[in-house]
Amino acid sequence: MRATTILVAGILSAVVGCAPAPDGGRDTALPGQQWALQDGKVTAAEYRTAMNRFVTCVRDAGYPVTDPVISPTDNLTLIYDITPNGDADTYNKAVQTCNLDHLSLVEPTYVEAQPQLMAAPLRAAVANCLARQGVRVTSKERNLADFAASAHSETKVVDCVTSQRARVYPALPAAVPLRF
Repeated sequence: MRATTILVAGILSAVVGCAPAPDGGRDTALPGQQWALQDGKVTAAEYRTAMNRFVTCVRDAGYPVTDPVISPTDNLTLIYDITPNGDADTYNKAVQTCNLDHLSLVEPTYVEAQPQLMAAPLRAAVANCLARQGVRVTSKERNLADFAASAHSETKVVDCVTSQRARVYPALPAAVPLRF
């Protein structure tokens, strides 16, 4: 089963990409990412290195990037803000190139292979938000998938996680990938 990923952001230009395999099957490692993907798994250190290379690439292209921090939605994904400037096509091309060169397959390979655990303050806020909408939560929910199972709705969970993450962690980057 492949995880569903939703990227939640205030304003976001698309930066996700990967290379389809020549046979139309699974994605193949892109040249700049093979070092991390060659054994079929990605360690936390490899993910951090790939993220650092991505951030350096974007900065070298002339766009400010905040230092990545771990997302409280899963305690795995490194999140950051990029400040676009100038021509939108040039910006999108630069970020997409950096993503494909360093991160697009490394990040999901690492994150989707690890158990998610939402940060406790966010977990409590999401549970309260869902309860206010009439969802019966069990207090055993630990991640997005658990909340979606209790709510029988990914939409309600996305709405609560988005609003509560911004309330509980207002200083964190705006773009937050949500993986169910």
